[in-house]
Amino acid sequence: MDIQGWMLAVAILLPLIAGILVFLIRNYQARGFIVVLTAVALIVNSIYFLKLGLPTNFTPENQMWGTIITVLDYAILLFYIYAGLSLKNWLVLLFALTQIIPLAWWEFSAGASQKLTEITPAFMIDQLSVVMVLIISIIGSLICIYAIRYMKDHEDHKKLEVSRQSRFLFWLVMFLGAMNGLVLANNLLWLYFFWEVTTLCCFQLIAHDLTKEAINNGARALWMNSIGGTAMVAAMIFIYFNSNQTVEYLTLQSIIESGGTVAFLLLPVALMCFTGMIKAAQMPFQNWLLGAMVAPTPVSALLHSSTMVKAGVYLVLRLAPAFNPVLGVAVAICGAFTFFAASVLAIAQTTGKRVLAYSTIANLGLIVACAGIGTDLAMAAAILLIIFHAISKGLLFMCAGTIEHQIWSREIEDMEGLAEKAPLTTFITVIGMLSMFLPPFGMLLGKWVALEASYVVPLAAVLFVLASAVTMVFWAKWLGRLLQVTPKIGRKIESLSLSYSVPLWSLVAGIFAFGIGVAPVFDKFVKGAVGCVATGNVQNVVALDKMVEGWNIVLPKAAVLTDGSLAVVGSYPVWPLFIVFAVAIILPLLFITLKPQELRPVYMCGEQAGDADTDEWYCAADVKTKLQLGGHYYKGAVGEEAVNTWVYVIAIALLVIMFGVVGVSL
Repeated sequence: MDIQGWMLAVAILLPLIAGILVFLIRNYQARGFIVVLTAVALIVNSIYFLKLGLPTNFTPENQMWGTIITVLDYAILLFYIYAGLSLKNWLVLLFALTQIIPLAWWEFSAGASQKLTEITPAFMIDQLSVVMVLIISIIGSLICIYAIRYMKDHEDHKKLEVSRQSRFLFWLVMFLGAMNGLVLANNLLWLYFFWEVTTLCCFQLIAHDLTKEAINNGARALWMNSIGGTAMVAAMIFIYFNSNQTVEYLTLQSIIESGGTVAFLLLPVALMCFTGMIKAAQMPFQNWLLGAMVAPTPVSALLHSSTMVKAGVYLVLRLAPAFNPVLGVAVAICGAFTFFAASVLAIAQTTGKRVLAYSTIANLGLIVACAGIGTDLAMAAAILLIIFHAISKGLLFMCAGTIEHQIWSREIEDMEGLAEKAPLTTFITVIGMLSMFLPPFGMLLGKWVALEASYVVPLAAVLFVLASAVTMVFWAKWLGRLLQVTPKIGRKIESLSLSYSVPLWSLVAGIFAFGIGVAPVFDKFVKGAVGCVATGNVQNVVALDKMVEGWNIVLPKAAVLTDGSLAVVGSYPVWPLFIVFAVAIILPLLFITLKPQELRPVYMCGEQAGDADTDEWYCAADVKTKLQLGGHYYKGAVGEEAVNTWVYVIAIALLVIMFGVVGVSL
């Protein structure tokens, strides 16, 4: 086996082997050692992918692997049937049957089994898949290291008599291998297999605590993602029978190379895009990801940053060259609506993890919208957002878990004054939050590039502007609760275990390193990845090479000028922005100090009851009222109960329109 084969084995099979080992070993230190060793191996291996001559393909010489994958496919689907029956969840059962029955008929009764073994190449390694492998292997590995101590604290708090840490780490570590296989797979049958493994891991991890709420939410994630699995099976069968029962178009590579010119491929492309949108929790399928918040925090961090939902946007982005213009616009509007609606709904959330969940859904919508727009500039924005969102959101979810284990609450109101109780955790959390919407960090650049690219779809542009404005509201509200402090004597910086501090500080370093080095990141990773998903529309091609000027990025108009020059509409000067950011943070800390004698009692427009430091007042009708301070969440205006019905109606209508335009185009 050549070097490519060994690297693929490390990326895909090593997590499976490590997962089995941590499942079998009951010693806490030994499990931790295996997880750390696996993490280091995955990180080193992912970096070594950069040394390959890209793009390149690989197919295992032994056809046994195809047989193994087929057997495991049916084993997973049979487990879904068992889960549906045992949980008495008929939706799980229904969508398991809608996969296994047509798949078995196609592979065995329709005489396709021999032909399906001839699909090559099995794996496609290019710049886009390498970017995804780096995200999965580096950020995912850090989350696994974080989980070592987190799950011990989690079980200690719950006072479990029998530890389930081994089982949890088995699914968590194996998840990384499944994701690596998914983003490297070219054979659609292999892609489908890895897709289902991620769904299985997701179900097991969400339901891990075995509470009624956890099991129900795990089942919801299972049946919703099984709808996507059904759509993918339908797409593969449709391709096979419309290509004269050949396997010519049963690879991602062949579909992409069709460039949207093969008419019959439009429907299966739309179906697979729909599959990706479900996995990315696009509306109206957002509830499976919101329900995942009941799981232990490492699950949330993994789902939101480097796995599961990133699989969804990866598939949509990968298929973008096969969109026709009408389908592209439909996908863009679906994504833009999710970006806007999820941002609005985030305002009304009182739980930190739900704010992060809605923020993730919103940003995934923005990435999907960029894939639908399909210009080079939009694709560059999508890849920038994938990279920077993975780093920031991985950090924020781990911070949320660390905070939860310090105050044993997920409520934002309970985080008031956290800067006094846990200043180190607060500092790291604030950095993560600021990196989501302020310069000089990469998320702002990605959104700016996306906004400039959106001119070709005006409705998407309007939704981008509105959603970006709304984003400021929920981040500012949360920051206010964290940073609200009163002077106290003897404030002490909390200590964090090595399993917490290494992942947290590594991602903080990543935020600053990638923010400062956004130009090299763009030059090394983004440009090459855009080349993998370029639509070939010359009118919308941007001279990406000209966007990098030293350490700075210049922002072009969405199309190159006729003489080949770049029409610049703005620039992103990295070092000046970082200097301004540093000054804005450091100067107030040096010169502004709140002293106890500067505090004054709150005036509530009524008669004070008691001493000067009382928090009770006589208000209207001489009713004694206790002072209460807290954030306002606008639940009556933008809460889930107030707007969800309209969100579902509009989201479903947009999906119907998307498939409608596909039908008209056939």
